[in-house]
Amino acid sequence: MKNRYSMFAIVIAGTLATPASAQDSNSCPQEGSASPLALHEEWIMKGWERREGDPKFNFVEKMGKYYDVEEPGGVFWDNFAPGDTQLFTDASVYGPNWEGLQNAARSVLHGMTDGHHAVVGETVASSAVGFVGRLERLDGTVVAFDARSQIGWACVNGAWKIKQELNYAWVVEPETIEKTLGKMIAQ
Repeated sequence: MKNRYSMFAIVIAGTLATPASAQDSNSCPQEGSASPLALHEEWIMKGWERREGDPKFNFVEKMGKYYDVEEPGGVFWDNFAPGDTQLFTDASVYGPNWEGLQNAARSVLHGMTDGHHAVVGETVASSAVGFVGRLERLDGTVVAFDARSQIGWACVNGAWKIKQELNYAWVVEPETIEKTLGKMIAQ
């Protein structure tokens, strides 16, 4: 019996001596390319980008990296959302809602502006960015916009996933954003 207690004490001591990040194999990056702010920028600059000749936009295929497609519940609001509603509580409904707009576009280009910041905890994070965009429809119509985005992230199986999203955009003249298109946060 005494040996069992000794072995138990050794296991507990070893566990307590291990750094928290090593104990939790599901912890999410606090900094670097997989951190919330970097993912927020990538979500805009790669995820929502479209160039002439790109394959058909499929939300799960292109954006599944950013959203929790296994547990899609959350709050997703965008005043530019196509259709009759701007508020969604399910990413598996919100995301595909954008497929028609994306597939009816020749290109969708973006650039990062000011106002970026992140608050990052162990299991939840929030990031905010400013960006501009230029959507050119297949018929040649151009819609340019300036926008702000705030995302609430949850750490899911070692990766940050969007659980809350608030995007607000307003139409601007295309020439006012041309020099910003393609710009990243660090530039």
